[in-house]
Amino acid sequence: MFSTYRERAARQVRHWSLEQKVGQLFILAFPGKQAEAVRTLIERYRLGGCYLSQDNAATFAEARQLTGDLDRINQATGDAVPLLLGVDQEGAWSVLMPESTTGPGNLALGHADDVSMTASMYQVFADEMRSAGFNCVLGPCADVNLRSDSPIIDARAFGSDPALVARHVAAAVAGVRQGGLVACAKHFPGHGDTAVDSHRDIPVVDKPLATLLEQDLLPFQRAIDAGVELIMTSHIRYPQLDAQHPATLSAPVLRGLLRERLGFNGIVISDSMNMGAIRRNYSPVEAAVLAFQSGIDMMMLSEEHYDHQPDYLEQQLAMIDGLVAAVRDGHWSEAELDATLLRVVSFKLARLSGIAHYLPLAMREHQALAQRAAQAAVAVLADPAGNLPVSAEREVFLIQTAPQEAYHGLMNARGIGPNQHVAAFDVLADSWFGAHKQLHAHSLTYEVAVDWLRSIRVQPHMLAVAVLENYPLPGEDFPQAPAQALLFQLAEVFGQQLLVISLSNGQMRLPAGVSHLCAYGSRPCSARAAVRAALGL
Repeated sequence: MFSTYRERAARQVRHWSLEQKVGQLFILAFPGKQAEAVRTLIERYRLGGCYLSQDNAATFAEARQLTGDLDRINQATGDAVPLLLGVDQEGAWSVLMPESTTGPGNLALGHADDVSMTASMYQVFADEMRSAGFNCVLGPCADVNLRSDSPIIDARAFGSDPALVARHVAAAVAGVRQGGLVACAKHFPGHGDTAVDSHRDIPVVDKPLATLLEQDLLPFQRAIDAGVELIMTSHIRYPQLDAQHPATLSAPVLRGLLRERLGFNGIVISDSMNMGAIRRNYSPVEAAVLAFQSGIDMMMLSEEHYDHQPDYLEQQLAMIDGLVAAVRDGHWSEAELDATLLRVVSFKLARLSGIAHYLPLAMREHQALAQRAAQAAVAVLADPAGNLPVSAEREVFLIQTAPQEAYHGLMNARGIGPNQHVAAFDVLADSWFGAHKQLHAHSLTYEVAVDWLRSIRVQPHMLAVAVLENYPLPGEDFPQAPAQALLFQLAEVFGQQLLVISLSNGQMRLPAGVSHLCAYGSRPCSARAAVRAALGL
């Protein structure tokens, strides 16, 4: 893919030390908002890139300062290769919140099923991240939601139909490219058929290759056909492909399947090697050597930073030094290291040089697109009692179905995930109260509603509106059991005078006979779209 830059890359790296060759293959996270934190890694090891999160920059101004400082440190090393600066701006996960535009998330985009809208939404992601100084969108998720109970993918995927997901993955890749950045399809060979979060341990997907090709792998093939430059691996074991190791550490998966069978000739990057799936089962250097031997080109290390360990950077230096020692000891050949290095540097020279950063943005147009996308996704799934649209004469009780303690992870101290300052329920309630025709509405938290149900006497003009939310949180769950229990209690009291609004995937089992409106996402634009649909605006 980047062969025309190979000779230039070879000239550029021919005098590099072994430490610098190895360092160029690492993408590291770091705590705080100062580029100085990684100066040593850049100057001594020619660090390959940084995974940047909300913890590093919460606003466009902070991001521009940080990325500019990183570039200045890198350029001062002389004959520099661009740093890969990657961010999880993929819709349901995001950075620079609340300033950046997230749209409604991939699941909503897939339900709207307008590939031109998906491409436009991903171009917005790229335009905004490029303006912030980043050069890589770590998206789209090419996972297929084959299990509705996936704790980590859910709204990050475009849907459960492989062909639909494939269409939208290809559109997303095209949108990022149109926005001037590089895209990264993830999590190969697919994280959508798992009930275990790989931030915690190794999931297992026990399916034959033929089934994988029809289901999980189809979106990755379309991403490759669309010219995606990076693919991120998953820490998932596929025993019918490799009985011993997860995909990130598997030559049959990376060399045999991804390179040879699917024809990918871009850059293979690992998901974080510090996630629980790896850390609980392999020593750091063992895992690194296995990964590079198996076909990884760039290795991402970030999860230890998310735990805010005070010796984080020292641990990363130890990882790089351990891999240097492994090359010197012959556990990974220097010839293979050089081949990987040339592939990485050729890619960077071809695609990361000369990107026009820090340009002004049309944020009003971006937000308008996001709202249109959210509106296009909303669907009425059931309305047997004719509760929709909600009449202005109804007395409405808006009920938050998640306990207050459930929301602490939305603004995760690790800097990844939704990074959503305001819960979707609060946005929905504010929007509902702001609707000129809806005069009789009350907002109840989960805790208040549980007590309120013991004493409420339902009148014919009343309507309970129960709001379901779900967020894909790394390493933890947004609890669903309390919400489902409360729904059935509400149905016992209100009967068919109950409307459920799902700011989620709409897959929760509901009481019989209730009305159900689904927005397929928990972003603010989805909450506002749900209100407009519920009130017939």
